[in-house]
Amino acid sequence: MPVGGVTPLEDDAFTAAPAVPNRYGPTAAAPSPRIGGLTDAIELRELRYFAAAARRGNLARAAQDLNVTASAVSQRLRKLEDELGTALLVRHGRGVTTTQAGFRLLERIDAVIRLLNAPLGPEDPRAAPDGTLAIAVPAELAAVLAMPILAAVSEQFPGVTPILKESVDGGVDSRLLADQVDIAIVPDPSELEELHIEPVLTERIGVVVAPQSALAAGVRPIRLRELDCLPLILPGKRHWLRRLLARVAYRRGARCDPTFEVDGLAVIKEIVRRGQGCAVLPASAVHEEAARGALVFRPIEQPVLAATYAVACAQQAPALTRCVARAMHGAIHALGVSNAWPGVRCVRPPGAAPASPPAAGQPEQAWGATCLRADEENTAMAAAD
Repeated sequence: MPVGGVTPLEDDAFTAAPAVPNRYGPTAAAPSPRIGGLTDAIELRELRYFAAAARRGNLARAAQDLNVTASAVSQRLRKLEDELGTALLVRHGRGVTTTQAGFRLLERIDAVIRLLNAPLGPEDPRAAPDGTLAIAVPAELAAVLAMPILAAVSEQFPGVTPILKESVDGGVDSRLLADQVDIAIVPDPSELEELHIEPVLTERIGVVVAPQSALAAGVRPIRLRELDCLPLILPGKRHWLRRLLARVAYRRGARCDPTFEVDGLAVIKEIVRRGQGCAVLPASAVHEEAARGALVFRPIEQPVLAATYAVACAQQAPALTRCVARAMHGAIHALGVSNAWPGVRCVRPPGAAPASPPAAGQPEQAWGATCLRADEENTAMAAAD
């Protein structure tokens, strides 16, 4: 059974040898692996002595740090090894070397120390935070969101260094689930129990064509079924745009198969500009090109195709991460309110009442895993149009 908060070492961490040179003497056998794990005789002092010796690599220097004699350290270490049934340190002319089992024990001691040093009370979000936070933004939204996000974090959390990661393949939710980033802007979010998801804005999705294309002269929106006759340039199947289009097309009996499959916004836009196909993108992804006439955006209708953008972080995210996520939500929401991001519609500010009553048994939380799905927004926008 575990004693003193230390769990037994795994059996595969033990390496039995007939003799350990310069450790127990030329003829002394190494301790036999103990199948039963730790014993009640282990003391915290023995673990402290071992950790000091393992870090210093020398018994004399460890003894100085502990303010004891080297012989006392040596005796405690031998007692610990006898109790564990495996060698933790090997002596040599320059000091001591930690064995594989010793490294594993040291890792566990460090983990216990980190837990003991952690605050027992709830984290104070008003405390001055510092450190780095990795933030994932889809490539389609980076041009419009990068600067507002960086400005909001720098202004409200000057001690935090944001690391902005542009997601080319569109898999921002998977990077968040894999702990590769701390916060993510998630388009078309799914309802995942592992994540806190707060929707911010919705935006129309449309077809992007070259100015010389025959489609550029049209003024009405393009119907979804018309996409089956177009040379589509779409990202890979993992990309959020591809998933959204495939879901809506399936419901309408359309195919929307790509002529080219390309991961990379810049490459997609260049292929379209050369007149070799058309892309399905949000309006903000080509806002600058459309403003100067380099590309033409035509929204999709029947049904109206729209995406919901949300700010997401892990359910168990620290208070600092949650505070930064709220600040990002506020900055993005302000873009929609001020019309600095044309063509988007605000969902609701964080913590506001939901747009519709929650289902029975699922009360709305201030930062809960709720979102307005794209298909629901499609219906709302179609009714408005």
